[in-house]
Amino acid sequence: MPEELPVDVNRRERNSLNVPASIETDDSFVVRVRNHGNASRVHVHLDENLSAVASLKETNYYVEANSRRDIPVSVHERGVVHGKLKLSAGYGATTRWVDVDLTEPDDTGTVEVDESLAEPGGGERDDIGGEREPSPTGPTLADEAALPVLALGVLAIAVAVGAATVFESGLVAAGAVVVFVAVLLAGYLLVR
Repeated sequence: MPEELPVDVNRRERNSLNVPASIETDDSFVVRVRNHGNASRVHVHLDENLSAVASLKETNYYVEANSRRDIPVSVHERGVVHGKLKLSAGYGATTRWVDVDLTEPDDTGTVEVDESLAEPGGGERDDIGGEREPSPTGPTLADEAALPVLALGVLAIAVAVGAATVFESGLVAAGAVVVFVAVLLAGYLLVR
């Protein structure tokens, strides 16, 4: 998502402009204009340094009353550049300058991928760096950590059978059968 430069128009009075003093980015950004009053025109201009590496589709933007408008600033050349962005409202009645610092992109998010990952089943290595045996197809009981679930199921059956024995009630015995069937069904679904 591109960086945003928030701009408020007509917030305090007609043709007022509230803008941050600066923005720092390594790529294209958006001037996000929010109009708090009557419809207005906002003029955007890039100084000489900034216009050498960035561009606008147009320079004069109409912003409807009580609405928002995004003005994209496209950076087409990377590098360290310091420039200024000029914003004016009310046909020049109010003008503000914003310092724009373009920086080098941060490449820490890049990941190098070797060709072995393109082969099916390739690229699997053990902790020492040697080839690892392919894993069996399908999940195993240990892969899904189903052991605790099965242990709780056995405990539920034991409690249900114990309750049926202690209370000697047909209703409790029926409940124990339901618990037993539910645990069997859950176990089947875990191992299939």
